[in-house]
Amino acid sequence: MVLVVPQVNAEIDKRKRDGRVGKRAREFNRLITPAAETSLPSRIYEGPPQVDIAMAVCDRIDWDQLDDLDPDSGDARVVAQILNARDVPREKRLLFSHDINPIAMAARHELRSRKMPDHWLLEPEPSPNEKELQKLRLRVRELESEEPLIEVDVTFEAPSPLTLYDVSPLTPGEQQHLVDSILAKNPPRQRQRSLIDSPMYDYTYDDKYERFRAVLVPRHASKLHRRLETDYNQVPFILKIENKGPVQAENLIVSLTTTGGTLHDRFQAYPVFGPLAPQPKPTPFYNFIRPPKLRDPVGLHEMVLVDTKDDRAMEFNCRDFRQGRPYEFHGFTLIDVRAESSFKIAVLLTASNQTGQRTALFEQDFVVKKARPEELVNSESREHHIQIPTLKRYDEAMQKRNFKWLEFLGDDDEDDD
Repeated sequence: MVLVVPQVNAEIDKRKRDGRVGKRAREFNRLITPAAETSLPSRIYEGPPQVDIAMAVCDRIDWDQLDDLDPDSGDARVVAQILNARDVPREKRLLFSHDINPIAMAARHELRSRKMPDHWLLEPEPSPNEKELQKLRLRVRELESEEPLIEVDVTFEAPSPLTLYDVSPLTPGEQQHLVDSILAKNPPRQRQRSLIDSPMYDYTYDDKYERFRAVLVPRHASKLHRRLETDYNQVPFILKIENKGPVQAENLIVSLTTTGGTLHDRFQAYPVFGPLAPQPKPTPFYNFIRPPKLRDPVGLHEMVLVDTKDDRAMEFNCRDFRQGRPYEFHGFTLIDVRAESSFKIAVLLTASNQTGQRTALFEQDFVVKKARPEELVNSESREHHIQIPTLKRYDEAMQKRNFKWLEFLGDDDEDDD
């Protein structure tokens, strides 16, 4: 039989609207309501053991005889009411409390007591700062439940350890030897002009060959070490983007920036065995005017690579990147072995329906090995002594003329060769 003395019931009633213990006070009131309405015990547990609860009826308290108890103290009133509970044998009375003060008062009056364990209590009242932090966390969870969750990952398709090459330039004598060798293998292909030339005669060939002989080949010899570094120091990477949130990402922008290198959508290839010699081409009677190639329309859910005009950055846009939809991009990074900083790719994600911006950082470790051009390639036999990491895919792209994977490079005035 659990008896609730009037002082305890009054304390519980005062806390029905308390933010911390109000719920527990209201639950207790619902538990004891049948006993309060009937003045009879109410069964709250069928057991075993069976447990009943009831309102205690107490005789008037003679405070003069309990002169060590303060009638204005709630704890003292609880103890006094138990001592004056009607129709309850004294040896059956047992005080339950977690507080030491009422237990000490009960001991002085030979009233048995039982201290409740700590887990019986609610968690302590949070401080004002903790309350504000909880509110902010709740608000963040609410916002996140209405936002896309974009996950991004960059993986490098590189051997471990990745070895890159710092290539030494050719000496002036070596450069001249390379120039002579290339020109010997590429003599002029067109006879001198005659008084009566064929209408199919290429009147521009002589100028083209002179530029090949005097400009392009010597420039190639002086820049061979840089061109070899471009071939050997490119690393393929895969960018993966996925929306794992509950809603689509609107006007998604994914920006990549790099330190210690450059970013490219295709493999960058220089003619490391020398520039191509010009070939005579007949002069046409008329020129065809090619209509401009129209760009295909961009779909609403399509991820688009934007031209940033900066080889240290890439940007991808999508107007409506749906939840559960993955996107994968295969690109290349050219690592600068002379850069003072380590190689890193930083990713920045923003969307119009996303709060703030999200960032991620990816790094690629490597070791640098110094090399001479002749240690890497044989310009005479046009062979590689050390294969470039992507040589197999390079050869496949050349055979299939897959210029979506491969891009040939030249100096600013070489783009027509």
